[in-house]
Amino acid sequence: MPAPPSSRESRALAKLAWEAAWERLGNALQPPAGYPPATPEQLAECFEVAQTRLDQMRAAYGVPEDR
Repeated sequence: MPAPPSSRESRALAKLAWEAAWERLGNALQPPAGYPPATPEQLAECFEVAQTRLDQMRAAYGVPEDR
């Protein structure tokens, strides 16, 4: 049984953290002009952070994991 959704504030914070991780991952996958390409280690870290933030947002909204 999934945990109940958290407060409105914690859902908002989880969403902001996910959006920041998503933007960071996007910049690592396709660096803006003038930025060096991401190293394999940096890419791995970005994917890990994005997954963690997505899992936190899922929990904040009370959505069960299907993994």
